[in-house]
Amino acid sequence: MKKIFRCFEYIFLVILCVFSLAAVSRADDASGSNQPTQFFVAQVKNEVYVVHLGKQHIPNPPEALAENDWVRTGTNGKAYLEFQNGGVVEIGPGSNLKVSQLDITPRNFKARFLLAVGEFKAKVAKLTTASSAFEVEAGGVVCGVRGTIFGVDYDKTQNDISAQTYEGTIFTRSGGKEELIQKGYGMAVQNAGVPSVSALTQGQVQSFEQFSDVAGLLEKKKQEMIDDMKNRALQQVPQNVVPGQNALQNAIVPKLGF
Repeated sequence: MKKIFRCFEYIFLVILCVFSLAAVSRADDASGSNQPTQFFVAQVKNEVYVVHLGKQHIPNPPEALAENDWVRTGTNGKAYLEFQNGGVVEIGPGSNLKVSQLDITPRNFKARFLLAVGEFKAKVAKLTTASSAFEVEAGGVVCGVRGTIFGVDYDKTQNDISAQTYEGTIFTRSGGKEELIQKGYGMAVQNAGVPSVSALTQGQVQSFEQFSDVAGLLEKKKQEMIDDMKNRALQQVPQNVVPGQNALQNAIVPKLGF
């Protein structure tokens, strides 16, 4: 009986691979890796480019991203990036972002970015371990979180850096000093001067509200795609074989292009 079940289970996994072939090929082409996709380009607007292994191309969402990849947007471009296990990043117009570190496992989460110029917003799931990290560096200032919605803007020409907190709390680190920025406040550093903290403007709040809405829609879309894959896969499984939900989730998600 066990041998029969294992046979059906093998057939089931093969079916999943067939269903997800198109998404996997896009992810593998982008990352050059056979590892499960953890971070990917979910949506782009207007002029957006990805630089992978020194070669620039127009992304085809969903497209995997890897360490040392760059995401660049034109003056009218915008990109949304997603983590497989939850979390959304928005890259605003005229931006250049590097994926400095991407080390995500079931027990750990480390993601670090370098914002060379432009606008960055993120909705980050709560980090559950002390070794986990989510940080963005811009102009020598590092901003980090443990579960929040926040943003970082960097005007390289003027050497102006600002960090804003819409939900939760973030920390900023500059010159060996750390400072907390509470919900509803932002910190600005102009020309490497003394940081100043002030309440978010109405325009900043509205911008975060729009981002939060888009992030929610992207997460919903991702879950709907996963659910659709589950349903289609289950239709191909013999009626007397019912895989557990955890096994089903673990089998499907790594095969997707996100």
